Amino acid sequence: MSGLLSPKQVATAIGASESSLKRWCDQGLLATIKTAGGHRRISLQEALRFVREQNHTVVEPQLLSLPSTNDRKSRRIEECADRLTESLLAGCEQTSRSIVLELFVAGHPVSQIFDEVVAPAFRAIGEQWECHQAEVYQERAACQVAVRILNDLRSKQVPTNSGRLAIGATIEGDHYSLPTSMAEIVLHSVGWDARLLGSSIPLSSMEAAVNNMKPGLLWLSVSHIPDEAEFIAGFNRLFAVSAKTGTAVVVGGRALTTEIRTKLRYSAFCDTMGHLEEFAKTVLQHTVPVLAKPRKPSKKV
Repeated sequence: MSGLLSPKQVATAIGASESSLKRWCDQGLLATIKTAGGHRRISLQEALRFVREQNHTVVEPQLLSLPSTNDRKSRRIEECADRLTESLLAGCEQTSRSIVLELFVAGHPVSQIFDEVVAPAFRAIGEQWECHQAEVYQERAACQVAVRILNDLRSKQVPTNSGRLAIGATIEGDHYSLPTSMAEIVLHSVGWDARLLGSSIPLSSMEAAVNNMKPGLLWLSVSHIPDEAEFIAGFNRLFAVSAKTGTAVVVGGRALTTEIRTKLRYSAFCDTMGHLEEFAKTVLQHTVPVLAKPRKPSKKV
């Protein structure tokens, strides 16, 4: 699929008449693109945005590059974490993709999908591995499936034109990419031009990225710290560079204990994607000063 759909295709996908679809286009509810021949076309991302915001039911999902499913339970978010855990452990990529994308199409914020479905699923998988109820290969395979699903989800987001750049990565020695990939999608959803630079990037290289790219926001997911003292020193140097460029520094991750956080300088610590979403909205709308010194975290972590 080229990524461009005709009004008839979109209408068929949501069970509406072509005349209704064209009327919605005329009313500005759907952005269209004119072809060289003068025909109207709708991007896949724009069609999905319209479906989400207008709460339409998709009756022909394949027309919108969505997995086919007859299981409407996948739209009830409170049941999805357990179902995703089961499907990931079983290696059922199609079912796992359906669970996540059905929630997305149903209009759930991506931050909610990640906090209430994806993150709990991987916590459960980790707990099963620790109790020898799941094999290492199952956890690794689940991560690979999740990466592909997140990439698919990212491709279905409407491109942003805010001009506000956010960059992110994991630190050197940290190869766990799921949290930072989810952060990229969340930031994009609220209007940032979010770019994930990759995993296991030295903090000195992140300094260069901040100096060269001058982003409005930098996010780092820290799931593993090879050397605590080296990390703290390098991170605070990165913060100093970011302060000079007016870059807000957002951190999160299971490796950032209370003790470590008291030694770091940062603009915000986010322990959920919902927290990241709210802070990112604030930075996007207002100029937020970066902190000048380490701050004490709240007692509730």
